[in-house]
This record gives sequence, C-alpha cells and structure tokens, in this order.
Amino acid sequence: MRRFVATAVAVAAVLAGTGGVAVAQPGEVTTCQSVDLDIRFGRVEGAAGTVYREVVLTNRGLRTCVLRGYPGVSYVDADGNQVGAAAVRAGERGTLLTLPHGAAAVSDVGFAQIDNFDPDVCDKTPVWGVRVFPPDATEPLYLAMADQYGCAGDVSPFGDQLTAASVRS
Repeated sequence: MRRFVATAVAVAAVLAGTGGVAVAQPGEVTTCQSVDLDIRFGRVEGAAGTVYREVVLTNRGLRTCVLRGYPGVSYVDADGNQVGAAAVRAGERGTLLTLPHGAAAVSDVGFAQIDNFDPDVCDKTPVWGVRVFPPDATEPLYLAMADQYGCAGDVSPFGDQLTAASVRS
C-alpha cells in the first residue's frame, strides 16, 4: 500500500509540474491516434510575414497515450485535395509527451503570407483549411480556415508556405 501511495504522489508531482502532461518512457503507453484526439486552433501571433497558430491536440480518449514529433500539415481545398507543399519541419524533435484524458499537446504552425511570394511562382489558390496528421498517425484531422489562400505552385526556392514545430506541452 505504501508503494502505491508513494508512486501516486510521485506521478501527481510530475503532472502538477508540467500542466498535466508528463514525459513518458518508451513502451509505457500507445501512440495517440486521430480517433482519440480533438483538434483546434489555439493562440495566434504574427511576425515578419508569417502568422503562427497553435494547433492543439487534446486526448479525448479514455486511455493515456503519447505523442512525439511533428504533425503533418497541409492546405486542402473544399474537396480535400492538397494545395501546394506540406509543412516543413521547424526546430528540434521534442520529448515524448504523455497525454492522460483531457491533456493537450501543441504544435506551432507557421502560415506564410502568400502575397509575399512572387505571383509568377505562387499560384494563389483559395483553401478550405488544413489537414493535420498527428505525429505517427495515419488518419488526418481537419481544421477549417476562413478567407485563407495557399500557393499551388512550388515556392520552395523562395521559402515555405507552411512550417510545423514538434509537439510540446
């Protein structure tokens, strides 16, 4: 009984210090799958021709799961077709995050101002929103965006239309 209480106190201390998200050891729980995650946009900030939006993935499943790495993000049109290149990974791959029911992980996604690209290179195309593959997941989630455009052309020699950072707590 004392061992159980000591373990529970240690787990509670870790969770309290990380906002409910603990760093896990590999093999303890399974990777979060799209079916168990809710998705939404969080905070929005702008800097030097790019708008950064938090993409928030919340575990709505009954079991604890883990996430690590980068989500796959791309623009899609109203028919679900990808518009332009997918997001380029930005920064270092983060730590393994353990998400108990109700806990969230966040990825900072950069959306370049499309009008900053040369119109001869960027085929400015209206988009419905973004398709997001959580790290190591094969089923996408979708987020609608109002009045958003993407480049259907290849702008990679001039910059990235989308960037995605590793998930964090």
